[in-house]
Amino acid sequence: MDIGSEHKKSFKAIKIIGAVVGDSALIFAVTALSAVLFVMLVMYTLTHGPSEQAKYIFVNSCNETSALKFLPHWFLNDEEVFRLLSPTAEDGFDYLDFKKDTAVAEIENEEAAATDPSVISEDDGFVDGIKIEDIGGETFRGKVMLVRDPERVTIGVLPSYGGGGKFLYSFIEDYGAIAGINGGGFADEEGKGNGGCPDGVVIKDGKILFGTPGEVYNNVIGFDADHNLINGSFSPAGALASGIVEGFSFTMGNVLIKDGVEAVRLGGGYNPRAAIGQTEDGTIILLVIEGRTAASLGATRDDLVKIMSEYGAVNASMLDGGSSAEMRYNGEQLTRGSGLIGMRGLPDAILVMPEVDE
Repeated sequence: MDIGSEHKKSFKAIKIIGAVVGDSALIFAVTALSAVLFVMLVMYTLTHGPSEQAKYIFVNSCNETSALKFLPHWFLNDEEVFRLLSPTAEDGFDYLDFKKDTAVAEIENEEAAATDPSVISEDDGFVDGIKIEDIGGETFRGKVMLVRDPERVTIGVLPSYGGGGKFLYSFIEDYGAIAGINGGGFADEEGKGNGGCPDGVVIKDGKILFGTPGEVYNNVIGFDADHNLINGSFSPAGALASGIVEGFSFTMGNVLIKDGVEAVRLGGGYNPRAAIGQTEDGTIILLVIEGRTAASLGATRDDLVKIMSEYGAVNASMLDGGSSAEMRYNGEQLTRGSGLIGMRGLPDAILVMPEVDE
């Protein structure tokens, strides 16, 4: 046996493997670098191109995330970023204002009711008191869940706050619910929050579970004893005085519709969204919009106003969005999440309980 020959063959094989591995690593590195350069070029084009709308969408989409707020500052100075985050009527972003002339809106709603299943009509299509529909626009897709009986909708909360949050499916299981969506906001520095620390107030059974007594929180959302949806800016004590017996806040969000009056020019970028509303007859509207994918970039805040208005909401508010936005029903996840690491822990949730046989 020629040991030297065998060693030469082994050495040659190692060289070949090394060359292949080296080439593969080089190809991977070049591909990764090319992808990064392409993304950087796209972002540079968005921030320095002729389209003010594209620039506005890019800056606001990044700013509404927890982890990517820094990106616009790589390409624009702070003054320009601030201008795009705080547009005025003179900036000319036409797509921000969905408010229509009342007469025109009434005609369009009548036409839509005859052809569009997204408008509530006499032909309810409810199954066990629940109706689920697809919703879509130019830049987004998602799901709407309508719950005929508002008494079936409740707020799920954590046993205590300061630790970690729960996944939506855990809230559903623990409360014996059949459906649910995510609820209020939570501390999420650099996208690393665990859902255990709400961003404002939490109330359950008429008791304040979380919140600074003297502080007024934006976009508090809750139900009174008659299961009417109440929204607005309240301190914890003010929320109780307004009649809220269970609720929470998403302080970074907006009241979309208040007592039939629609918010206008809320703006925002394309992002995953969630919202809750209630119609005049008490029907609860739960909305989740998917985002950050090629199939669904996401929706603006004004898109939420438009959708809630089309469904007949008289009161509606934004819920936490981004990678927290999720809808589940009968053990199935109905909407695709946008988080790279999967579901997120939540401080609370909106739950739909089973029908009660009378």
